[in-house]
Amino acid sequence: MSERRRGFTLIELLVVIAIIAVLIALLLPAVQAAREAARRAQCTNNLKQLGLSIANYESANNCIPIGSVYGVGVGLCSSPGFGNNCQNTPWFILMLSFIDQGPLYNSFNASIGMEGPGTSGFVINSTVFTTRINSFQCPSDTPQVFNFVAAAGNSAPLPPLPWSATKGNYGVNWGNLDYGQGVYSPSSTGFTRAYFLQSPFGTNTTGTGPITIRIASFTDGTSNTHVASELLQGAQDDIRGTIWVDNPGAGSYMTRFTPNGYQDYIPLIKPWSALSSGVGLDNADNVASWGSTSLGTSPPSGGSLCDSQPVQGLKCNNQGSEGGEYVGSRSRHPGGVNSLFGDGSVHFMKNSISALTWVQLGSINGGEVISSDSY
Repeated sequence: MSERRRGFTLIELLVVIAIIAVLIALLLPAVQAAREAARRAQCTNNLKQLGLSIANYESANNCIPIGSVYGVGVGLCSSPGFGNNCQNTPWFILMLSFIDQGPLYNSFNASIGMEGPGTSGFVINSTVFTTRINSFQCPSDTPQVFNFVAAAGNSAPLPPLPWSATKGNYGVNWGNLDYGQGVYSPSSTGFTRAYFLQSPFGTNTTGTGPITIRIASFTDGTSNTHVASELLQGAQDDIRGTIWVDNPGAGSYMTRFTPNGYQDYIPLIKPWSALSSGVGLDNADNVASWGSTSLGTSPPSGGSLCDSQPVQGLKCNNQGSEGGEYVGSRSRHPGGVNSLFGDGSVHFMKNSISALTWVQLGSINGGEVISSDSY
């Protein structure tokens, strides 16, 4: 008599499936955490390479890259604002030959600049700004482009060019106030230069051109000053992350927000708190607009380059004054952002860092005493 083969019962099969499901559920977070750790390490390496490039630039030119190439009163340039016939070439262009992009730098028409008279630079230098630079992409974020057609469709005074500008994830430290730093359009922001703590990048004391910063200018010490940090790439009709232009949030950030934060420190910390009345403070990035200051929408409208997406960590308001724009450092890394310091080191700055410490670490000559365990 043959022996009857015994198979799995339905209950046994369901138990096995349930056990496998539990094991997968336990395993997936660990896999995701490992992947994010790898992405964060790549992001850290990108910033280290940027720090080395800045050091090489400083060695060759006796200064770190200037924030933006323009000169009020030079040629047709009347002010660094959009459409005022200035070059408005951002610091990133100056770095190309120092990040193994010599051919791309040589193809750039420096006499016209990125913006150029009118907006001619966007046409003449289209080969440059349509090129994606791998070392400026954080793998934790999703690559985006800035679409000129989409922006023009939102009534912005931009040429509806058939090309899209690539974006990146790293910007430079523009200081504690806003793009104007207390000298460029100060009447629209309420700030004076007295409230500005000197940052590694920005404009000179008269607002007629960029400031030149040398290693010797870091009297606080290069190991106590962050020079660059992370940005998020906004939607195709949002200027944030468009490193080829000099708009705030495109390739620069301000320290008035802590990393990934939307709590404006100005009403909270003296002496800036004295300005909290009548300045028009907003707990959101304030991004370029050719209309009045207003709440951001998605998609944007009324000539705005601010596509407000709070769920994506990209909340924003329209800012009618270019001097009054300000944007914080943001990333997709859980808990903070990677920041490059002047000595070439990269630190992970937690979201929980105190607002005052973040501001102090952003100044090059404030004379602050900062404990290493405060960040």
